[in-house]
Amino acid sequence: MSNQKQQLNAIAAAAIRTPTPSNCQPWQLRITDTTIELYHQSIRGKFASLPDDLSIFGLGMMAASLELAAQQQGLMATFDRPPLEQRCDAKPWLIAHFSELTAPPTARDQLLADHLASRHTDRREYAGGSPNDPVFDEMRAEVAAHAGTSMQFITEYPQPYQKLQLEADLSILQWRELRHDFMKWARFTEKERQRTQDGDSWDDLLGETKNLTYYLRLFGWSLMQKNRLLPDLIQRKVISMLDKPLSELHQDGAAIACITTADGDLETLFTAGHLAMRTWVLLNARGYAYQPLCNLTMFVYPTYRSDYQLPPTIAPYFEHAYAVLRETFGFAEGAIPAFCFRTGLPVAPFDADHFSLRRDDRIIHAGESR
Repeated sequence: MSNQKQQLNAIAAAAIRTPTPSNCQPWQLRITDTTIELYHQSIRGKFASLPDDLSIFGLGMMAASLELAAQQQGLMATFDRPPLEQRCDAKPWLIAHFSELTAPPTARDQLLADHLASRHTDRREYAGGSPNDPVFDEMRAEVAAHAGTSMQFITEYPQPYQKLQLEADLSILQWRELRHDFMKWARFTEKERQRTQDGDSWDDLLGETKNLTYYLRLFGWSLMQKNRLLPDLIQRKVISMLDKPLSELHQDGAAIACITTADGDLETLFTAGHLAMRTWVLLNARGYAYQPLCNLTMFVYPTYRSDYQLPPTIAPYFEHAYAVLRETFGFAEGAIPAFCFRTGLPVAPFDADHFSLRRDDRIIHAGESR
């Protein structure tokens, strides 16, 4: 095998570990003699019930990973990309070309490249942290380098925001198609996880006692509400019971962040994904834990940027969602929330056994069937 082919294989192996919603792995990398082509498979998209905005965001994340992985091989990645409006599964969404680095990488780029392989999701309790730590200044510098994006941090979680989080979780239970999308990627046993090599481990999702308590209460409330068993007074009591564990889930770290785009242009959404991947690796590299929080933005982004209509059963939950998020995070009028995450200092080192698995068919070579 030539040195160039070994480099491309190493780049693909690193880039394919880019996170995807519930580890659904909709991307397939095709290695040719000189390029890596990135294909999308809609059937593997987590939320088939929603527009594919998350995949465009994910494309930006994949591009960032390809750049950092190439740098580890002493190469620079450049991309050919058709207009996002013309995207389809039959053609590559992105083609990466590689050339020798012409200048040494910046200190931050080198840091990110060195820690790309150790990037991870940590859903455990956090042990504090502060948005005044130097890494948050590095985050702001990353935002400044990504035109059309912004990032806001909050350390307190007002009740309207917590209620909106609750209703976003509840909507998954009440929208049948979305519930199917969610459960499709839940892996209930280690044997199932090893067999499929994808999806979210149920133990990882609900391993914390307070997580399990929250979701059991939420599920019970959903059943009673669906069958009209909850008078208004009792509904308010149940909401207060749910708000407490929801608040506890979030208030143990340094901050919750919201990445916004200045407009609804798909190119800006791609840029936001690029920013998200780099800042995710950056936080992990600086010793911070990271958990993505997509359950709000996956509803708000498509409804605000286009005429997408949510089902009538859950649409009332999100009638004022944009205003609540804007009031909570303080982003500019017209900006669109694309992605949120939670970060803080980890309670203990991350267990390498909990890294998400990857399917063997996510990387292929020219001549192999897709």
